[in-house]
Amino acid sequence: MYRPLKKPLKPSEVKKRRIQSRLQDLQPSKQVLNQHVCSDLDYNVELMKKLFAETSDFVVRHFHFGSNKEIKVALVFIDGLVDSTSISESIFKPFMMRTLENGDPELLPHNPYDLILNWLVTFCSVKEEVEMGKLLDLLLAGFAVLFIDGSEKALAIEVKGWEMRSVEEPKAESFVRGPRDGFTETIRTNTALLRRRIRTPNLRFDMLQIGTVTKTDICVAYIEGIVNPATLKEVKNRLESIETDSILESGYLEDFIKDNYWTPFTLLDRTERPDKVAGALLEGRAAILIDTTPFALIVPVVFSEFLQSPEDYYEGHDYIRPLRWFALILTLSLPSLYVALTTFHQEMLPGALALSMAAGREWVPFPAVVEALIMEVTFDLLREAGTRMPRSVGQAVGVVGALVLGQAAVTAGIASPFIVIIVALTAIASFLIPNYSASIAIRYLRYPMLLLAGAFGLVGVFWGFMILLLHLASLRSFGVPYLYPITPAVPGEWQDVFYRAPWWAMDRRPRLFRSPKERRQAPGQRPEPPQKDPTAQNGGDRGNQDGQGGQ
Repeated sequence: MYRPLKKPLKPSEVKKRRIQSRLQDLQPSKQVLNQHVCSDLDYNVELMKKLFAETSDFVVRHFHFGSNKEIKVALVFIDGLVDSTSISESIFKPFMMRTLENGDPELLPHNPYDLILNWLVTFCSVKEEVEMGKLLDLLLAGFAVLFIDGSEKALAIEVKGWEMRSVEEPKAESFVRGPRDGFTETIRTNTALLRRRIRTPNLRFDMLQIGTVTKTDICVAYIEGIVNPATLKEVKNRLESIETDSILESGYLEDFIKDNYWTPFTLLDRTERPDKVAGALLEGRAAILIDTTPFALIVPVVFSEFLQSPEDYYEGHDYIRPLRWFALILTLSLPSLYVALTTFHQEMLPGALALSMAAGREWVPFPAVVEALIMEVTFDLLREAGTRMPRSVGQAVGVVGALVLGQAAVTAGIASPFIVIIVALTAIASFLIPNYSASIAIRYLRYPMLLLAGAFGLVGVFWGFMILLLHLASLRSFGVPYLYPITPAVPGEWQDVFYRAPWWAMDRRPRLFRSPKERRQAPGQRPEPPQKDPTAQNGGDRGNQDGQGGQ
């Protein structure tokens, strides 16, 4: 039987099939990443294609150059992570516009790799790599990889150009006085904002990657010579010990590195204000910046810092901080004191007030503790609803909802007018706590305090405060006592706890952070009024006497 002869394959087809057979046995997870760059250009490109499985944003650009177009080059990059203008101006244009003259021995393409590296690639940041795994990481970080036929090295060119948010005023931390710039989702923008404030070469940014899938860039910022080396080592050890697939936000990282997960209090401070981070670094602490999130973490921290605001240090006198401590106590104790007094200790109230409260609760069918719990839950629901909704609508929902529901509850006999006033005062007092995480912890600690007051009266309130203080005293933030300098008591450092002393009085850094450079400024800089010059005084008196004598 006659069979037609098969057409002989072209050399390019034979080579392509040979490459595909070599790649079939490779597993993308480990073997491919351990591969080195091959001198065969087609093999390198096919290996990259196997890794990305022909995804739509993976781009390969083949082109030739040289006097006879004898040099083959391939550029691979991820569309959306690179700046197309930079690629055109710094890579394509030099290759296409440059002509090689045979008369110039330095430009002859006997070594294309050196020719491209030293003559044609005009971009400022170029890395030479030989491992496919490192090239893959750079490719996903916004680099373009240039493969040259015949070379066992590849060039990674930094042409990052993804869309990013510009520097704006922080949304989560409102303030009156202070800088208006805030961190963004780009880690290099954030490090630049810190560089502008701390102009010293001792400011260090140590980079690492966490997440086997996301490979998130993490930056540990500190000032060498000021930070405690033991604290810095502990921070790095905790970060390097994390083994997880993904880190998408600073909250992921916080759960992995904080000392106690089960406490309602946050043991790391998070902020999107560069001035706050700069102030912490100058005190001898460290900051953790995470790519793709504007929130930085500050370690270690103490409890009193959650009642402080950066603008406290910009105003001449700090009258607000004592008010915040009063608001903290009010938020924790006011509803529980109301329940304890109306349920167990009516004799402690003045007669007129006791009769007025009894008249207000005459038609309320619930005990005082149930009444308080209903109103607290209702107001917390309104607050959360206003937070999650658009700002223009959320404010109206919070204000109108509170007024309508409060009036309706009193009219329907579900709640007394006094509990509405108590819950409203408690909500207003909680807004005075600057730190959002600390405010949430204090708000939800009201519920166990209410239950203790409803069960045991003032004795339960006292027990609740004692348990809370014991719990706070047992907490540590990277080994630092959480209630320092209240306990262990260091009265010399209370000048920045319950009030803020003048800057000329705070000439030393907090002892707790054990900074190698304890003194931050020269002592004795308190301004004094100018002294009168006795010579000028006598001269003036003599002039007056001469004038009188002449008359």
